[in-house]
Amino acid sequence: MGAVPRILVLCAALGALAGAPAVAAPGPPIDVKIGMSTPADPERNGVYVWIRALAQSLEQAGARVRVYPSSGLGGDVERMDQVEIGLLEVNETGGDALARLSPLLDAMRPFEIESYEHLDRLLERTDFLAEVNAELADDDLVLLDFAYTGEMVGLLTRGKPVHRIGDLRSLRLRIISAGDLSLLAAWKVRGVRVAWEEVAQALQTGMVDAYLNPPIVAVMFGHGNVLDYFTDLRMGPSARLIVTSRRWYERLPPQFRAVFDAGVLEARAANRAWLAGARRRERALLEKAGIKWIDMKPAERAAWQALTWTMPRTRWQTAEAEARLKRMIAASRPVAKVVPP
Repeated sequence: MGAVPRILVLCAALGALAGAPAVAAPGPPIDVKIGMSTPADPERNGVYVWIRALAQSLEQAGARVRVYPSSGLGGDVERMDQVEIGLLEVNETGGDALARLSPLLDAMRPFEIESYEHLDRLLERTDFLAEVNAELADDDLVLLDFAYTGEMVGLLTRGKPVHRIGDLRSLRLRIISAGDLSLLAAWKVRGVRVAWEEVAQALQTGMVDAYLNPPIVAVMFGHGNVLDYFTDLRMGPSARLIVTSRRWYERLPPQFRAVFDAGVLEARAANRAWLAGARRRERALLEKAGIKWIDMKPAERAAWQALTWTMPRTRWQTAEAEARLKRMIAASRPVAKVVPP
């Protein structure tokens, strides 16, 4: 199967694309509200690049699109509630918001996806998205894509550089989910649950000393005055998940549904193009903000990975989902080139 059907799980899970023309059907304009937690910053925010490309595509087809950045419609939980009750058509959210609803998403572990290219192959060449959406069907949700946000996930800290896992044990790590609790247990570190909107204040007051994120997040949200170091753990790609209401999508006129599908593909392409440039300049942006970049030695990173993989399962994780994901991840790794003798 080609890349388009794999990327757009709408094709696999909903069977929507077959033969539909790529123009909007006549009739009253369709309203599309899009919620975000991140700011409308096309230079530093890859999620906004994704959202803006979709919005432009839909507007060209006659839709009335309104984008609400910077948690203008509330936090992740509030916006997901709005999607479920039909007040919001498209939403950007964190992976933890969907992990409880999808065993396959919940089975994803830190250090398992080796690169953004690896994750793209997982999305394009396996049934990962289709199977996730089958799991989300009862909750009236469709996962459209992973919108990449910058360099891979690492550790941002105040006051103390972190090179080895032992360096972290005197610090308090900001956490948000049950998966984070499992990580704390594996790392044997202390954690404090803090909503993202309260992170800057928590760092300033010393409630927390560190959080996990890609480095660009510290720049995007102005944390340069309260953070000192970024440890490049490369725990995995950093992405926000883009979801829509299954009920809303299925009720779209067929011609506009085709426009929406094409818009998702355009948004994905715009986000990946942005990522290529963002990764080249991210280190300089971080250091300009006063945050020192710490590279990890392979042996140190391997030690973090080995300890991380001792994480206990959350109550939503299953051995069956882990086995399915393991097969997909293996299938999406690049095939080694055979060098002729």
